[in-house]
Amino acid sequence: MDIKRLEIYHTPTEKSVICLCLNTDQFTVDCEQYIIDRYRHFTVNPKVRFYSRIDKLIDEIIREVKKPPFTFRMRLEKRHSITSKNILYEFQLFDRNSFKTDGLSEVIEQEYLRPEVDLVVIYTGIQGESKADTDDKGRFYGLKP
Repeated sequence: MDIKRLEIYHTPTEKSVICLCLNTDQFTVDCEQYIIDRYRHFTVNPKVRFYSRIDKLIDEIIREVKKPPFTFRMRLEKRHSITSKNILYEFQLFDRNSFKTDGLSEVIEQEYLRPEVDLVVIYTGIQGESKADTDDKGRFYGLKP
């Protein structure tokens, strides 16, 4: 499990927020695995949108629109996916009060215990959308003839 440390500056309040991101290496691998090659460097790639999404969520937390802990997802549209299905990358966001360090490695626990860390984001994996595999094609899995 890797640890990425983000410092995000919130301009309206002139406040800096430190965020620990866990499992980002697995998120990167999952993004690379499911996206069609020609879309890798475009904003349809969840890996490219990740930082702007975190920035928006932190803005909502500071403005008290959202309150941690909560789960959020980033979607890769089926037209950009090699599986031709929507892919949902799921994350959990915690603040200092709601994050439990039980069962985490000592390295993560030591990073988390630093007083300047405000939020923790954990990539929990891929969730598929509940849609029939056949798409009403009479159990035919390819393009309808």
